[in-house]
Amino acid sequence: MSIVANDTHKVYTVGDWLFDCVNFTVPSSAVNYVCACRGVEYLTEYDEYTSNEENVDIRLLKADLYKWILLGPSKVNNTSDSDNGWSHSDGGYTLSKDDKKLLMDEANKIYKELEPESVFGKRKVRMHSAGIMPAYRDMDGNPIPREIQ
Repeated sequence: MSIVANDTHKVYTVGDWLFDCVNFTVPSSAVNYVCACRGVEYLTEYDEYTSNEENVDIRLLKADLYKWILLGPSKVNNTSDSDNGWSHSDGGYTLSKDDKKLLMDEANKIYKELEPESVFGKRKVRMHSAGIMPAYRDMDGNPIPREIQ
């Protein structure tokens, strides 16, 4: 009995590349959505897409997928069973605050380079307090009498 190797060439698509960018299960509808928002065909061959300079930079798709993950719930499809001290959990993933920060930093790094208006997350706002200012007029606009000491 001889074993024959399969000579068919697997086509590596843009969708495959996006699935490989993350280390947990992402629904195919999410990858389809990210591709559709950028006008990219999900089943386009990766080599063909990246060789054409007119196309959207594929890293923007990766940043969009990270953003989609971040805007969703922190705990996804996690099931667990327990019985009399025995427990088992299966599937899904949980994103900690640190995980979300790392994903946001990675997505924003791509956005800053290629599309600065898409940067998201916390923005720093500085406020300087002038202290508590005294009121010189009441709600009706009448002057408040002051005692001079």
